[in-house]
Formats: sequence, C-alpha cells, structure tokens
Amino acid sequence: MAHEQDEIDAWALPLPDDIITKILAYLPAKSVGQFRTVSRSWNAELSSPSFIDLHLRCANRNNNQAPKLFFTPTSEPSGERFYYAWQLGRPVEELMADRFTIPKPVTRPLHGLVLIRCPFVGGYSVCNPSTGEALALPDGRSPLKAKFRVSTPTKPAPSYWWHVAYGLGYCSATREYKAVRVFSGSYAEQEQVVPSCEVFVLGAPTSWRLAAQQPPVFVVEEQNPGVFLHGCLHFLCKDGGFVSFDVGDETFGSLPPPPPYPDPEEKTPAARMTELDGCLCVCREKTGGDGPYQVWLLRDYETRRWEMLCCIDRNAWPEPEKTQLQSQWITPLAMYNGGSDEQEERIMFGTGTRKMFAVDLNGSAPEILLSPEETIAGTFDDYSASFPAIGIYEESLVPVGRTREEAVFSSPATEAWSEILKWLPAKTVSELSLVCREWRALVTTDRFIQSHAIHANSAHRRPWVKLILCPCNGLFINVEAIAGLPGLASGPVHCSPPCHGLNVWNLGHHNYMCNPAMNFQEHIELHKEYDDNGAAASPLPLACPHVLVSLVYEEKNPETRDYKLRCEQRWLSDHMWYLADPPPRPVADVPPAYVDGKIYWLVDPNFGPISSEACEMMAMDTTDKDAVFEVLQGPPCSLGRVSILELHGRICVAWSDRDADAIDVWTMKDGGEWCVVYRIELAKFSPEYSAEETTLLGIDPTDGRILLNTGCSLGYYDPNKVELETIYSVGDSEPGYKFCPVFCQESLVLPFME
Repeated sequence: MAHEQDEIDAWALPLPDDIITKILAYLPAKSVGQFRTVSRSWNAELSSPSFIDLHLRCANRNNNQAPKLFFTPTSEPSGERFYYAWQLGRPVEELMADRFTIPKPVTRPLHGLVLIRCPFVGGYSVCNPSTGEALALPDGRSPLKAKFRVSTPTKPAPSYWWHVAYGLGYCSATREYKAVRVFSGSYAEQEQVVPSCEVFVLGAPTSWRLAAQQPPVFVVEEQNPGVFLHGCLHFLCKDGGFVSFDVGDETFGSLPPPPPYPDPEEKTPAARMTELDGCLCVCREKTGGDGPYQVWLLRDYETRRWEMLCCIDRNAWPEPEKTQLQSQWITPLAMYNGGSDEQEERIMFGTGTRKMFAVDLNGSAPEILLSPEETIAGTFDDYSASFPAIGIYEESLVPVGRTREEAVFSSPATEAWSEILKWLPAKTVSELSLVCREWRALVTTDRFIQSHAIHANSAHRRPWVKLILCPCNGLFINVEAIAGLPGLASGPVHCSPPCHGLNVWNLGHHNYMCNPAMNFQEHIELHKEYDDNGAAASPLPLACPHVLVSLVYEEKNPETRDYKLRCEQRWLSDHMWYLADPPPRPVADVPPAYVDGKIYWLVDPNFGPISSEACEMMAMDTTDKDAVFEVLQGPPCSLGRVSILELHGRICVAWSDRDADAIDVWTMKDGGEWCVVYRIELAKFSPEYSAEETTLLGIDPTDGRILLNTGCSLGYYDPNKVELETIYSVGDSEPGYKFCPVFCQESLVLPFME
C-alpha cells in the first residue's frame, strides 16, 4: 500500500514551470487568453514577450499542411456577421464577430497581425484575428493628403495625391510594428507631384509622420498593398517596377521586374504582388483576363533573380469551373502538398467571391476547394473585388498596441495642453497642430475633438455668421469681411443649422456637408437621384458617429394627393445608404431641425390624407437605430408660411401672419403644449423685410436680438424695442441674386474624417 501511495503522490506533483509553459505555447491564442485569468503570475508569464514569441513559433507548426485561412463575413446587410476560418479537410468555423462591416484582409499576417481595409465603413485597422483585437489607424478613411481642398482668398489649396498604398512592417532592432503608406500620382496629369511616404508606429503617442527618406518618383495603387519580406516593404508600381522600403532605417531601394509579358501589345499587364512560399511573388495576366496567367517568384532575393513558377491558361479550363471562378481578384495564397499524389506541390488560390481552388504547377484544370455559399458562411458578392479578400490565419498573442487616445493621453504634459487647446478656435488649433507630432496626434483624437466642440463654443458671444460664396466648392466668408463688397452674392441655397460644427445644404439636386470653420466640404451622394426634400445631418451621442437621414419623393401628385416617400440613413463613416421605413406623413419642403437627439420635419398638408389640424410635425430619435417616426401635434397655424427651427435648445415653429405682416414664434413646453414666445412685427420694415420672405436664423445670446434673413438682407431684430439693424444687404449691386448665411460653430469635425 505504501508503494502505491508513493506512485500516486508522484503523479500528483505539479509539473515544472518550463514544461507547463511549453504545453501552453501549442494552444490556440484564445485558450491562452483564458489561462491568463488563472493568476497574476500566469498573466505576467503568458503576456511576456518571450512567451509571445515562443507561442508564435509553436502554435503555427503545420507540418506541410495546407494553411488555415480566414475571410470576411457575408455581404448580406442583415443578421450577425462573422469572420470565418477554414482549413483544407475541415469545416468552416466562425472565428470572430465582425466589427468592421465587410472588411478586407489587405496584408499577409505579420506575427499574426493583419492590416484590414473597410471599404464601406472606411479606413484601415490593424487586427489580430486570433484574439479579436483591432487598432484603427488615424486619418485612414480619407487621408487629408488624398483629399481635394479648395483655395480660399487668403490661403492656396495644398497639393493632393490620387493614389495611396498601405503596408505593415516590423523593425526587429526596436521591436516596433510600423504602418506605412505611400502617396503618389498627380492631381493633374501634366504635372509630376513627388510622392510622399508616412509612417505610424503602433501604440506610439503620435500620429503619422514623414519617413526618414522620401520616395523617388513612382505611382502605386491601393489595391496592391505593400508586401513585407526581408525587413522591407515592397510596393508594386503602376508601370510594373518595384520599390522597396526598409522598415528599420526608412530608406528606399528598387527591384528589377520579371521578364516582359509575352504579349508585346500588353505594355502594362494587370499585375498583383503577394508572398508565396516565403518569396516575393508577382502574378501577371492580360488586361481583361483572356491571356496567360503567370506566377513569378523571386527565389534568390540577393541576386534579384526571378523564376516562373507556373503559367495558367484560364481559357482552357472547363466551362463550369471557368464560370464559377470569375472574379476581379484572383491571387495565390499558399503552396502545399496534396492532390492524388500527396507529394505533389499545388498552389491554392483565392477569389473575390471567397471561393478557393487549387492547381498543380503544370497549370491543370482547377479543383474547387471551398464555395462559401455551400457552408455556414453564406453567399458572397464580389464587392470591392479589386482588393484582397482572403487572408492567411496565424495563431498569435501579439498585441495590436494601445489605442491612439490611450497613448496620447498617457502623458501628463499632453493632458495639460489639452485643457488649454480645447478653448481655442478651430483654425488656431489646426495651425498649432503643426508645432509637433504630439500636438498633431492630440488634436486629431476623438476625445479632444468632442471636448473642443463643447468648450470652444461655450463662450457667451454673438452668433458667428458666414456667407456661402461658392456652394459647390465650399467657399465662405465672414459677414464682416463681405459687407459693402459687390459681386459676392450666392444663388439660393437651403442650409441647415450647425450640428457639432457640420452644416448640410441643398443646391438643386445636389447636397453638401461642410465644416465652415475649417473650409472643408463633402458632396453627399444620394442612393437615387430624386428631388431632395430634407437631407439632414444629426449626431448620435458624442461618442458615436454622425448620421445622415434623407427623405426623398419618388412620386408625388398634387392633384390626387398621392405620393411615395423614400427614407434612407447613412453614417458618415460609411459610404452606403441603408433603406429605412418611410415616415407615416408626407414631409414638407422645409429644412428640418435637430434638437436634443431628435430630427424634426414639418408635415406637408398638400399630400396624403386631409387633416383637420393646421400643422403637424414628425420626429425621429437618432440615438436609436430602430427608432420609428413619431407624429406630433404642432401649433395652431392657419394659412401662411411655416418653418421649423431650434431656439434656446427647444424645437420652435415660425408662422407668417400675412395680414399683420408679422411672424409668430411658437415653442413646445415640457408638457407638449405650444405657446408664443416671440412676435416679430415687420410691417414698418417692409418691403425689405416681409413676413413671407423672412426666416429666423437664431438668437444673439448677448442681447437677445433675433437674426433675420431674407436672402437679400440680413439683420438683427430687437423684440423689446421693435427695431431692426441690417448688417448686410445685397442692395442694388446684384439685382435678382440671393445670398445664403450659415451659422457656424467652432469644430474640428470634418465631413470625411469619421
């Protein structure tokens, strides 16, 4: 019995720590993450750089098996979406929930980290699919260097580039992961703009910075991202050449291209670059896909000697496979041993529709390995098919690093500067951002932008009014600067009040969103070109992105009072419009108003069922994605022009009393009752100001005067003294013209930055 007890005690002894560490190093990353919760010591050991490196080597041993792949979720707009992982011979599995909305794995894994592009949400992120961590790159959705900006009377527009290509690299000397982007391509074909290269160190308390050496003249394209090998990022140029970027010392070099394409008429064949079998790989085919598909490998990197791995004639494929595998994006993913002969080398390819197939090195007929529509992954459309669509999956515990806000505000000095800069005008903050990279990173964080929008506008001062000089290009000028100058009037434009510094206006069938304080503008592309009747910008809570709501008439017949109204919503971080349930009432051709999380529209009494009520409104709560339109009873307005606006943080309705040539301003009390808060007497100021032509813009908080606009005159009305002071008038200098004043707010929010 004693002998048996000794054996039991021996088995009960804990394993040595180094043995436990080696066992855990072979587990999936998610399992290791669960073991980190055992104790503080385990968390410290399993989070150490040495264990992360060991896990990366041990957990990804595949013994010449086909690699594990991951691809993006289904393109269906409804239902939960996931990343899906798949390995040859195994079923498709849900890997992680989709937080990007149909993202694209742009690069091969670098220690498990993958650069993700989000074509619909916008921007780039560094993601670790093993752990589900993601880090959004700053200024990634629509970089300022690739954005056209209009010249102002005092400042010429800076240069901008048409093309930008991203890459992800690693510096072993400093153990830094660097996102790199190269801007190239002139905005004018006859000019040659020198490219620009920027670097962002993951987890650093700064934003993008210029690389140590700027690149030579070449043009890259976004659908050909940089490939990291041998310590360098390699970019495929538009003319077929190659440029290398040393991630360590940030200098540029070049590589010779493979031999010319066999078709002499094809000067620049369609080409893609990737990594295959540990080598730089280039695939070329005739534009249109009706020529030979060549796969070249740079086997000997030192001697720069290219080797053709295979040449595939897709026209010779059987018709079923040829049809199923049609896609704009077809790229080799990996080499493995398989087929009828287990030692036969084969190439696995991916397509934009997430189908995967394999061919042998002789370019034989393809074998379709996976069709996502036959699995839990569902169907896939070839969205943004010119970009990568499938990635290699690596088990990895490598962290993506601190978010930019965490890194920026970790410094007490930066925190102190934030408290000072948030009170300054947006233009001043923008100029001060050039002082250093730390300040630039600070003022572009969401946390600072939100704080600045609150504090910079809290001063008790007169309203800031600008006039639109050119609606199409977003040119503005302060009223004080334009007064008395002829020829500066604009055509009739319907403009909304500011919402966190953003204004929306309508010019004919065109809609624009702009930040007048920063002179930035974006054209709003509607889903369908109908007569617009109320595109409105409104924010969700400050921590969330802004949302646009568009109500357009597809049909309307004044004689029969029949109509068909279409409702769509779009978040600024997303270029897609999403169809929503239409409102229960027809919307009037009057600019909507936003108050406390809700957008309000006036109901058009000329369409739909005849109502006994003179005025109705509809409200939609933008803080609730599933919100429906709520019909509200308006004030008892009879015949006369009616408009809707926000005053003192409350929703108000302005009604024109034609007989008395006056305007009554109604406001809604907390109980839902309406009462008149202002009566604006305009009879003695007519015809320059008349009740039918005058609209209310806002209240001057310094003296309580009301700013009135007729399109020809702009003035302050004193309701106590019944006096009116005109501050700008077109007069006789521009007969027939009308200007459009815009209420401005200090804001760093840009229409395309979210």
